[in-house]
Amino acid sequence: MQSVVDPPADALWDSVATISTASGIEERQPRTDEEWATVRRHAITLAEAANLLAMDGRRVAHEGQQLEDSHTPGIWTAEEIQKAIDGSRPEFIEHAHALQSAALAALAAIDARDAEALSAAGGALDEACEQCHLKYWYPNTPRPTASQ
Repeated sequence: MQSVVDPPADALWDSVATISTASGIEERQPRTDEEWATVRRHAITLAEAANLLAMDGRRVAHEGQQLEDSHTPGIWTAEEIQKAIDGSRPEFIEHAHALQSAALAALAAIDARDAEALSAAGGALDEACEQCHLKYWYPNTPRPTASQ
């Protein structure tokens, strides 16, 4: 995740933004052929990363290896995540397919050079990631209630 999925996902999310500062509003989006080509490579990498996640025999981590954020309260260990994935492999593969669908939507937006559609695809990507993480990564993390 941290080497193959996170970097291209972050790049897609960072590629389109509206940033409001004291100096004004900045509309961030790819503008040049090179910028569109770069973000396109990230979308392709992410779509292919979903295939890696769905591969039979793929492990969360090498035995004894700690996850990057294992110190964070509520995060499961690699062993706990692996056990959850193994116990519901078809559902995990559905999550990988949702990730891939979001990446392919981003790719279509990029090919159309449609920054608004790319932003929407980023929302779908966030939802795909969050739904998987809620089940397999941090299912016991306390969530704020409506009154908080």
